[in-house]
This record gives sequence, structure tokens and C-alpha cells, in this order.
Amino acid sequence: MNAINKMGFPRGGNSVVRGLALLAILLAAILIAHPRDLTAAAKAPATAKTTNDGVYTADQAKQGNVVYSTDCSNCHMDDLSGSGQAPPLAGDIFMANWEGRTVGDLFDTTRNTMPMNQPDSLTAKQYVEIVAYVLQANGFPAGKEELKSDSQALKSIIIQQKKSK
Repeated sequence: MNAINKMGFPRGGNSVVRGLALLAILLAAILIAHPRDLTAAAKAPATAKTTNDGVYTADQAKQGNVVYSTDCSNCHMDDLSGSGQAPPLAGDIFMANWEGRTVGDLFDTTRNTMPMNQPDSLTAKQYVEIVAYVLQANGFPAGKEELKSDSQALKSIIIQQKKSK
């Protein structure tokens, strides 16, 4: 059995074990010295936007309506009410399916599955315009900045029930 030195490490023991023990002590010291900083960072909510924050432009939704009419309305209907296997893209059923999820989820699902016979056949710009149109059709307000077609950025926008006035 190895003797223990003043620091609590085995004398003459494995250097990897000593290194890991020293690392553990250093991490514990950091946690003790700065508990507020680490706790605040861990508990800080993401500064996510919601669909009530005007995350698309009216022009973007208008262009999305054009793309939707050409590429989506055959299945999802002109009024976005859905038909058969094509779910509604507006109204209570849409909100029941999408509330709490992100605009990035909606964008990715649309891009990866639509049009049903040719998924991912439109441009990223066209898909984000369709998403803007769907948001508009669900009564979410337009804003001053366009939605970006960056899936990760879209994941910071939560689909949230419209605010009541």
C-alpha cells in the first residue's frame, strides 16, 4: 500500500491518478470561488424570441404565399386547412401540433418532407418564405426583419400562442 502525502495523494502512485485528483481539486476550487457565475450561467434562460415578436416581414409572407400556391396548396389547400394526409397549416390543429416547438423545427420539417414527392427541392429562401406565410396565416405579427434561412437561428424562435389583446 502506498503512503499518502500531505495533499492527500498516494506517494509514488500512478501519475494519471494524481493528475486527475489535482484536476478535481482545481475544479472544486473554481466552483467554490465563483458559485454565482456558474449558477447564473446554468440557470439563465435562452433569450429566445417567440412568434409574437414579429420575426418575419409582410413582404416575405407575401412571397411565401406565391410559393405556397404553386408548391403546397394542392395538398394543404388554398386556405391551409389540409386534406387527407396533409395536415392543416393554420388554426387550432396547427397550434396544437406546433406550439412550444421552434420555427426551426417547422422549417426543417417542411424542407425535409415537402413537397411530398420531392422533399428539399425548393431553395432555402423559398422554404423560409413558406414558413413566414404559415406564421402570417396563423395570425402572428409581421416585423421589420426577415426570417433567415439558417436552421440554427430559427431554432431560437418559439412558436407561441398568439397574445390576447
